[in-house]
Amino acid sequence: MITKTRGLFLSHIKYGETSIICKIFTESLGLQSFIVNGIRKSKSKNIGLFQPLNIMDMVVYLNKKSELHRIKEIKPINIYSSLHNDISKISLCFFLSEFLSKVCTTEENQYNKFEFIINSFKFLDSMKDGYHNFHIQFLLKFLKFFGFELSSSKQISRFSTLNLETAKYIDDCIKNNYDIKIDSNNILRNKVINLLIEYYSRCLDIKIKLKSTTVLKNIFK
Repeated sequence: MITKTRGLFLSHIKYGETSIICKIFTESLGLQSFIVNGIRKSKSKNIGLFQPLNIMDMVVYLNKKSELHRIKEIKPINIYSSLHNDISKISLCFFLSEFLSKVCTTEENQYNKFEFIINSFKFLDSMKDGYHNFHIQFLLKFLKFFGFELSSSKQISRFSTLNLETAKYIDDCIKNNYDIKIDSNNILRNKVINLLIEYYSRCLDIKIKLKSTTVLKNIFK
């Protein structure tokens, strides 16, 4: 079956000498895996498409008998200006792409979720500074698409005891937009990231372990 959809590139692994298998969160088909043949050849011009959080228009061959599909056509929708050039934003890209690959599902027709994700990342790309809290705010706001929207830090305190500083920080992140300055430090952000990953794990009944958190914690000091 041939399907046209928008997609958000999340990650890939090498396959053979010249190919990759990539995870892409699609608007129409949810999270899917695709094999891309020959993309790692020295003369390939399309390898730049496959960077974390790239947004693409795709025409894909969907194989109903397999979990591995193929891409017929692909082109970028949006070209980021800073997301893949700034070291701090690059670390956010890897963290958020890894996180999304763990929590997104294969459910079809996820327009609202897809729109929220790409609009958030476009906003991150446009931010000149003050984005140290972006990943935490994203995780908090993203919960609503799983039916666990937070209106207060008290909902998290059911699973873990929060001091006043942590509770206030979470509440500020919940109620404010990405561009509002929120005071925080590396220790506080790291603590809240751990709390949120545990919260997602409990709510979704999955075990989320992220390799990219170590790099993220070291970048935002």
